[in-house]
Amino acid sequence: MRDEGTTVALADCRSYSQDAVDAAVTEACGLAGLPAMSGATVLLKPNLLRAAAPELAVTTHPALVRSAIRAVRAAGAARVLVGDSPGWQPSTLAGARSGVLDAAKEEGAEWADFTDAVTLENPGGLMVRRFNVARAVAEADLVVSLPKLKTHNLLYFTGAVKNLFGVIPGVQKSAFHMRFPGRAEFSAMICDLALALKPGFSIMDAVVGMEGPGPNNGRPVDIGLVLASADAWSLDWVAAALAGYAPQDIPYLGLAARDARYGFRPDAVTAAGEDPAARTVHRFQRVRILNENDFFRSRMPAWMYRGFKDLMVSRPFFSERDCVHCAACVKICPADALAFRDGRKAPAIDYAKCIRCYCCHEVCPEDAIALRRRAF
Repeated sequence: MRDEGTTVALADCRSYSQDAVDAAVTEACGLAGLPAMSGATVLLKPNLLRAAAPELAVTTHPALVRSAIRAVRAAGAARVLVGDSPGWQPSTLAGARSGVLDAAKEEGAEWADFTDAVTLENPGGLMVRRFNVARAVAEADLVVSLPKLKTHNLLYFTGAVKNLFGVIPGVQKSAFHMRFPGRAEFSAMICDLALALKPGFSIMDAVVGMEGPGPNNGRPVDIGLVLASADAWSLDWVAAALAGYAPQDIPYLGLAARDARYGFRPDAVTAAGEDPAARTVHRFQRVRILNENDFFRSRMPAWMYRGFKDLMVSRPFFSERDCVHCAACVKICPADALAFRDGRKAPAIDYAKCIRCYCCHEVCPEDAIALRRRAF
């Protein structure tokens, strides 16, 4: 972050009418300093977690994607790519169901194929020194994150920084959950990915966000804002506070604030436009913050910590009634802890293998998985 600080712009936007979103995106980008993009290739990265209708607040709304395309074209972009890599479904399916694919095509943007990967070096990373990312990242002069403001069962909150994880192609993302199973380790990996990608700008869909058990099975909540910033960390810091979190308690934000390699200084963040304090959603249902991992892991033998984690950390429970046997959870599980057997409709889970990454809960289209502490 530059010494003069970074601006996070907040623009009022109470509906997804295209005129309202266009006006809010234009205002936010102007206040936050959308850079000139003369002749550039720009990659817009929305959140397309799964094939879900836009009113469910699972994905970035197509109206915001359409406005972002218009904004970067007005800034001089010659070529606009739009893409994401859902956890297990084809991106075209998620794009079609969310309305984002049609919005991109109608605005003359190219739908980017995120299945082909290239290596992105990250020599300054804390945990990861190279990533395999979608080739579209290498083709772009500028990456723009288009997140949805949502809760997240693993990281508590997801915004512009966590949204970048979608540049990892398909189920390759599961390998990172297995390699970095704890919140602290996974957060460090996310920070390293943002360091490698160096997103040039972010525009957040906070018109309607998600509260409760996000990022997939939570509930839509009216927030009425579009946020923008040249710095993804700063945008998430402000957005997390809007949801009622202490931003430093979000693992990836706390790490970035402590470690100078990420160039983030919370004391240099300034707001423009709407007053964040006046727009905080006071009844926002947040994911409960747990602070046990680092403290107890460093003080317990491994066998004792596993038992402690089994008792204290929420685990997935599967509903025979609601499961539709789609097998999304089985396909995405990085620990190979799920299987259909014994004539059961819902998968059986081996809790000895389960790493509590909650990928299964994240992709379940039927809300058939509950997260709760061990039942006695």
